[in-house]
Amino acid sequence: MRFVIALALAALVQQKDPTATEVSAAIVNGGVAIYATLNNPTMYDAYVQSGSSDAGKIELRDGDPSTALGASKTISNITIPSFGYVELKAGGPFVLVTNLKNQLKAGDTIKVRLDTDGGVAIAIAAIVR
Repeated sequence: MRFVIALALAALVQQKDPTATEVSAAIVNGGVAIYATLNNPTMYDAYVQSGSSDAGKIELRDGDPSTALGASKTISNITIPSFGYVELKAGGPFVLVTNLKNQLKAGDTIKVRLDTDGGVAIAIAAIVR
């Protein structure tokens, strides 16, 4: 029995935090859309609830950012399923950076930090295309 408990604790200790891969950014109406694959290697769902960026204000949105802002709606969180992933993309959930402090252009890098309900910060550095 002690071996099983020790094995379970070892598995919990080895779990990593959620990460972002396949990151990109696009200039859209109202700001810059951040696209990525958010990966969750843990046994619990993770919820992105907020974010920050030196470039501007972070909004979690769902819909198509390439049209008027009314075509996408603000959402309260983005769920990253346990042992799974969620794609941030046009037509689905994505991150929008609004109220830009500086005008961005293709080739610039934008840095964003997404915060989960568990206190994990997911760092993203995306090149604007």
